[in-house]
Amino acid sequence: MENIYNKIMDERLVKTKLDNGLNVYIFPKKDYVKQYAMLSVNFGSNDIEFIDVKNGRKRNMPLGIAHFLEHQLFEDKEKSIFDKFADLGASANAYTNFDSTNYLFSSSSNFEDSLINLIEFVQDPYFSEENVKKEQGIIVQEIKMYQDNPYWKSYFNLLSALYSKHPVKNDIAGTEESVMSITPEDLYICYYNFYLPSNMDLILIGDLEPQKIINLIKENQAKKHFPHFKNPVRIIEEEPSAVAKKLVEEKMNISRPMVQIAFKDPVTGEEPAEIIKKEYIVNLLLDIVFGRSSKNYNQLLEQGIIDNSFSSTYHKKPDYAYVHLHGESNRPDLMRGKIKDKLVDIDHDEIRDNFERIKRKYQGSYIRLFNNFNHLAAEFINYRRLGIDIFDLASIIDNITLSELLSYSDKIFNKDLMVESIIINED
Repeated sequence: MENIYNKIMDERLVKTKLDNGLNVYIFPKKDYVKQYAMLSVNFGSNDIEFIDVKNGRKRNMPLGIAHFLEHQLFEDKEKSIFDKFADLGASANAYTNFDSTNYLFSSSSNFEDSLINLIEFVQDPYFSEENVKKEQGIIVQEIKMYQDNPYWKSYFNLLSALYSKHPVKNDIAGTEESVMSITPEDLYICYYNFYLPSNMDLILIGDLEPQKIINLIKENQAKKHFPHFKNPVRIIEEEPSAVAKKLVEEKMNISRPMVQIAFKDPVTGEEPAEIIKKEYIVNLLLDIVFGRSSKNYNQLLEQGIIDNSFSSTYHKKPDYAYVHLHGESNRPDLMRGKIKDKLVDIDHDEIRDNFERIKRKYQGSYIRLFNNFNHLAAEFINYRRLGIDIFDLASIIDNITLSELLSYSDKIFNKDLMVESIIINED
């Protein structure tokens, strides 16, 4: 067990790695009533092609299988998993994203029993033909619901325009056809490849006694046998630098048009610290140019070209990255034109005038992160899997310079790598 104390943040992190490879991280929070736990599996919707750890065979799984597996683990032979948590006074949930599947609960009592419940149901798979068939109908309805959501539809149209090969272009839930093709065997193959303790992280936050909790987890895990396989090798096809399409337009029955714009940022094999620093630099830049306190945002808002649904962010991962801007507008063509004009000819004086103020905003957000348990757990895992200690983020932000923002402002918004996704009313 390792104790890490960060004097500047006055925060403590206790971490240990069990013999079976499970990583356990505890943030003790003295006198907090709420307690939080998240068991994160390094398996997301992008992981559809991999080398099977049992036999070395190449596997190509149906789209949406990580999300399907998440749903199926909540199926219990005896009683609803959610009811088991509710009986303990805990609130449970789960979600799948591109890179991971996360199972979590929060509680103010019976934390240890809830924790064992969390570990037990994730580590005890039960997939039957009957339950898979039942879940297929549920998830197909979920997919149809997403397809009726203008933002969701437009967003994945945008990703499919940005990427021709990378699996991030695919809907996390999959397609109706892919979901209907999933079998119990597929689920077991994915489970025994990715749901190994060595491919999981357990994050616990609250007024906890670390040694007592770690002993409890060790005792639980010692009773189980896990195959000593290496973690699976993911296969991601090389993505071309160019975008797949420049424009995707679609008509739906909506009240206001939806506009989404993205700039593809080809990856260049940066080191983890460089990845994180670039993510902060570009998001700082976007905040200066189009954040809610910016001159551009407020001018477009006053002119009725955008509304308060407008947002901008930069998504950066080791194998894909893009700038993303989106919002609703009654004047979508004018909105598209104004945004593009501002981004391809950024006012450097605006960056100079606002750099320190926005940088302080990000420094403050980092401090507040430690009081938002679900956000802290999610961000901690994102950075840990990149090889970055969350306590190192403060110095990464502090070391960002004005010259770096000015440099990126001239190259990140490349018109040749820009795509647009538009949803307009079908009338």
